[in-house]
Amino acid sequence: MQATIKQPKSEAGLSPAACSAPLDCDGYRKLLAAVEDDEKKSPRFHDYRKTLSWAVNQAKHYASKTGLTPEAILDAWESKRTYWYMNYYQPANQPSIESDNVRVFETVDDLLASIGKTGFRCPNCEAVSKSPYTCDSGVKAHGKVCDWKVYGLFGHMGKGVSVFVKEQLAIEQLFMPVAWEQNATRRKP
Repeated sequence: MQATIKQPKSEAGLSPAACSAPLDCDGYRKLLAAVEDDEKKSPRFHDYRKTLSWAVNQAKHYASKTGLTPEAILDAWESKRTYWYMNYYQPANQPSIESDNVRVFETVDDLLASIGKTGFRCPNCEAVSKSPYTCDSGVKAHGKVCDWKVYGLFGHMGKGVSVFVKEQLAIEQLFMPVAWEQNATRRKP
């Protein structure tokens, strides 16, 4: 009697080979090697292919929003990854880029030129901060000097902006630049 080996299926019911269309780049090969290594060590511990598929799909999503190739994006992500891919590839680290709330820039210099030197609007106290990440306005809010942080639990509370810089292949959450407030107000219905 010959034993039949069944390939494990992902949560979506696909075989691991069908979970993601491969990209022809070093980033994909590095990520795939890590997935295959984990599948050998702990075959039923996680759906490793689901994470691989998610990473590839996010790279394609970023490509469609930024004009870069999915290969360039995945290569960059993998070159920056310093910990387990199952923890690295998730919406908190590679959030979806929504066209209404993300501005895309070629370089950091382009971003800085667009922002100017007028500061950033804190979503909590509504004063102007010099920092795009932490309120340093000195204004009291709720009985204490405001020190709101965009990277805290409530982020920019929908009053800030996300920016994507192509040369860094990174998305950042910022307080709303004062220079952009007029444009942001015009966009709202």
